Amino acid sequence: MSLLRYEDLSISFGVGRREKFAVNQLNLEIGRGERVALVGESGSGKTLTALAPLRLEPEGAKVSGKILWNPDGHQDPVDLLSLSIEDIRRIRGREIAMVFQEPMTALNPLFTIGNQIIEAVQIDQPLLSKAECINAAVNLLRKTGIPEPERRFYSYPHQLSGGQRQRAMIAMALACKPRLLIADEPTTALDVSLRLQILDLLKELQEESSEQGMGILLITHDLNLVKH
Repeated sequence: MSLLRYEDLSISFGVGRREKFAVNQLNLEIGRGERVALVGESGSGKTLTALAPLRLEPEGAKVSGKILWNPDGHQDPVDLLSLSIEDIRRIRGREIAMVFQEPMTALNPLFTIGNQIIEAVQIDQPLLSKAECINAAVNLLRKTGIPEPERRFYSYPHQLSGGQRQRAMIAMALACKPRLLIADEPTTALDVSLRLQILDLLKELQEESSEQGMGILLITHDLNLVKH
């Protein structure tokens, strides 16, 4: 049984003769514990496909079809496109997390990396003490391979390298133990060796969550990454 299933998803802009389809009747299924790569050139609608389950598509986009979400496996799936934005906000981060393409725009430059991860930890475990939240955030940084996590906890995004910022984004995404991780071009701004490291990291983290069965949807334009 699938974790997330797109059924005839279409996303278009404009009306009448000016209507243009960025995504046209896409069908795609992601199972529990499965890694699925969506590969295509720039402008092919990959990112719109990634944003649609969380209802983050840009203003003016018309979305049709179904996106069926079934995190438990023993209940009827829910069509994410039929939910209110308030209901979708409860799913964002907690059940479906996203690693965005450019961490410098996704991370808040005014807050330390540690504080931003703590905020995500508190969403999942609101009763934790401040000390426990700090410990959880440091452990997430350590798990994602950031050196000296206790020190980097107090760093601001601009003080980290591109690879470290991407790892921090992954740490934030994993803080709520999501059932599905959507990674939108997570290696675009990195050199080849770092790209492979990030992909290996995602695989390792998925294997660690084998009991939970976290699925991964990887968005990329690089077919070589998929072969890796």
